[in-house]
Amino acid sequence: MTGEQQRSRRRQRREGPRAGAGRVRLAGSRAAAFLLLPALGACSDFFLRSQDPIVEEAVVVEERFVQLGLPELDLLFVLDDTSSMAAEQVRLLEALEGLPELLDAAGLSWHVGVVSMDLSQDEAGLLQGDPWIITPELADPDAALVEAADLGAEGLPPEAGLAAAVAALSEPLRSGGNRAFRRPSAALHVVVVSDADDDSTDYLDDPAGEIEALLAAEEAASGQPARLSAVVGPEPSGCNGEDGSTATAGSTYLEVAEATGGTTESICEVDFGPVLEAIGDLPVSWPDTFPLQAAPVPETVRVSVDGVRVDEGWTLSEEPWAVVFEIAPEPGAELAVRYEVAG
Repeated sequence: MTGEQQRSRRRQRREGPRAGAGRVRLAGSRAAAFLLLPALGACSDFFLRSQDPIVEEAVVVEERFVQLGLPELDLLFVLDDTSSMAAEQVRLLEALEGLPELLDAAGLSWHVGVVSMDLSQDEAGLLQGDPWIITPELADPDAALVEAADLGAEGLPPEAGLAAAVAALSEPLRSGGNRAFRRPSAALHVVVVSDADDDSTDYLDDPAGEIEALLAAEEAASGQPARLSAVVGPEPSGCNGEDGSTATAGSTYLEVAEATGGTTESICEVDFGPVLEAIGDLPVSWPDTFPLQAAPVPETVRVSVDGVRVDEGWTLSEEPWAVVFEIAPEPGAELAVRYEVAG
């Protein structure tokens, strides 16, 4: 072996087999990678199993309500316009001229309509006047009311006051010719003015029963009083007026008025003012119950009125869920009910 060959062998022993070492390092890197990946996977899997259970956040809602403003009253006059009513009608028109002022003074949002007891005409049960609904927004509600009530004294008998009221408040007139008179949340007061008793049997099988049922249905639908008042001849034998007018006892009207909580007055009184004042002074109920849209967690319910939290004076009712006040909130009050929705 030459000297050059010996030196070459010594260099190889010092440096080692370069190609072989490269293959070993590569294989070692791959082995490490394959070992590492399962290890990382196991570590990640362990982390997911060990974290706390996910807690769903509570759903909190706030419902807002506005209490009714002025109490609403729909006042329907059913007038006898037969020839015997000529004298009474003059006095009635004089008194009606001041009715809008009385209703305003009572703090009411009011509608007034007038119908005739004469059901022989094509317009039976139709509200009279143009406009047919007298409201405080009219430029001159007094004049509009007097014009609507000035029916003359040429109406034909029978004086079917109860049937006229039923026709005016029922279909097809309710959503037809008398549309918009009745409001969903308004109290209803029917006022019959006649010098004779009701004679509606040609139109209704049970006049008193049918008008009482209608008023009960109106009260149930609106949540407000619905009643009939009678300005008629008193029992037992009617009356004689100072102006020579006479009236027989309006027994059926008086019966319905008593059954529905209405007012009764004599038609022979010279002054209708006190009569109309009593009629306009109708107690109207404000809502005390405010239904909730979802089932609440009871202990989370918070109530405020006009921005002030209220913890007393109300209860929570079920089926359906609602906040019920012991005393109804004032007109126009703004209510907020905040609660957590039950899961």
